[in-house]
Amino acid sequence: MTRLRILVLLIDKTGHRHQAEGVAHVLARATPAESVPLEVRPRRWAPPFLRNRTVAAARWFGIPRVLKAVYGIDPDALAPPDVIVGSGRPAVPVGILLGRHFGVPHVYSGLADGMRLASAIDLRLVSVAAFADEANAVLTPVPCLVEPDRLPRPRPLRTRADFTGARVALMLGGDAHSHRFDDDDWAGIARLIGEMRTGFGVRWIVTNSRRTAASAGDRMAALAREGLIERFIDVRRPGSGTLAELFAADAIVVTEDSVSMMSEAVAAQRPVVALRPRRMVPTLVDAIVGDLERGGALRVMPIAGRSADDLAAALLAVMPIALDHRDAIAAAIRGRLPALFSGRDPA
Repeated sequence: MTRLRILVLLIDKTGHRHQAEGVAHVLARATPAESVPLEVRPRRWAPPFLRNRTVAAARWFGIPRVLKAVYGIDPDALAPPDVIVGSGRPAVPVGILLGRHFGVPHVYSGLADGMRLASAIDLRLVSVAAFADEANAVLTPVPCLVEPDRLPRPRPLRTRADFTGARVALMLGGDAHSHRFDDDDWAGIARLIGEMRTGFGVRWIVTNSRRTAASAGDRMAALAREGLIERFIDVRRPGSGTLAELFAADAIVVTEDSVSMMSEAVAAQRPVVALRPRRMVPTLVDAIVGDLERGGALRVMPIAGRSADDLAAALLAVMPIALDHRDAIAAAIRGRLPALFSGRDPA
């Protein structure tokens, strides 16, 4: 009997790192396993179009030579894994090549939409129903590291009076290819914080991210000094707090720019509202958000022209999920790759 060895491909984007680590966590929860992280850092001279041609180039030059040249990865120096997991486009060619080199499956979290290499991935965990019909895809929640069974039970929010003393988390993202935040958006969020604190007695715990505008972070710090925010976890100041504190809140508000943040909030089994800025362009993110909203686990609310009454009503309308997202993902992987779970020591 052996433990499942998982090679986890990590790119330099927090959301995709969390997804890859989330897949590894799901596997390790379902069967005895050990995870080995591998940073994926393409050479500066290797743009995406060239990296996507490495799979074809490996037929002529060999997998080890191509991986060393483009990524600085020597596969022969790695302990042979049983499965490779990754998320984010830079990880796709690496996952395919390492999977072929070791003769093991490559599991990818994400759509890989528009990538000609998508069909070469062994198993894609997709969160948009329209992609689930593809031969190598299966519909799952977005993987993450949230462990709902380890979180305290949230205060039930059934009426406006229940907000008094309730702890509400706010996770701020920032500009992305689909969403753009301006000063009016940040001012609108600050106004909602103040109104919810003074009008409803909400206790706010807020965090920013690497993409949050510096001016927005400064605005949150000022609200904390004024007492409108009870706790501000400022990522610009290491050691100021952890995400676990946010997921332990009674409800969670996030900005709509990050699929990972929204998925993590929903996975925590709390009411979730996503705040939409004025400027956004349609993308596949809309389909993911739409599925969550139709399922009742999340509500989307524009920032512009909304008040604390609107935010409270949105939170009260949400029905948190009861299913542990990890169980759904594990079942999907087991259905496609049962060999990963067989012949292991009991979990």
